[in-house]
Amino acid sequence: MNIPNSHQFHIDPTWVVDNAVCIPVGALYRQMTKVLRLRKGDAVRCFNGVGGVYEGKIAHSNGDGIVIPVEIHRQQPRGKEVHLAIGILKNDRMRWVLEKATELGVTSIIPMITERVVKRPSKLPSRWEHILREAAEQSGRAWLPELREIQSFDQILSAAQFPVLYSTTDAPAPDQLPTPPTLLIGPEGGFTTDEVERAQRQGAAIVSLGVHQLRADTAALVALARI
Repeated sequence: MNIPNSHQFHIDPTWVVDNAVCIPVGALYRQMTKVLRLRKGDAVRCFNGVGGVYEGKIAHSNGDGIVIPVEIHRQQPRGKEVHLAIGILKNDRMRWVLEKATELGVTSIIPMITERVVKRPSKLPSRWEHILREAAEQSGRAWLPELREIQSFDQILSAAQFPVLYSTTDAPAPDQLPTPPTLLIGPEGGFTTDEVERAQRQGAAIVSLGVHQLRADTAALVALARI
């Protein structure tokens, strides 16, 4: 049985020692003690990022760290393998996709550069990992999705085992997709005609999400929810 009313946190797997979660002084320690003001006896649920769930109550909290003896340990199922390649969006729309895709259980997220992508960072913004972690904690997800390095449209097409490109074409979504699919969602403005044709030549499935033209962030969540 789960411990009710517990706070949820993602931890480093190495912090589980001798059937206890040992949280060192650092960012999470400060969040728990200074922001949330958790104390001895408060219930806590910890995830190790690879499916492990550890539940217990704080036994010690001092200047050296926090110790939580594990009362319940279980392994959360991984779920269906699904990869999301999303054309990089501006500001809050990218945050929205990262957050909601994590809640929906995506296996990995690949920020993608396409012809119509406007914002082209040279490296992953550090806050993106933080967004994934917070979304996983909020939703009770013990598996952290992998945030891959920024890749080009052609790189993703070449590497994907079963690429599925969502376009404004009339092609209906199939009843079943091959496993594991890599869903390609364009940025604002969608994919160009040339990109769609290149994807077709490489064997990608070209499908539509319906008669209405959806925003990129909406399309990503609809595609994930449908499978």
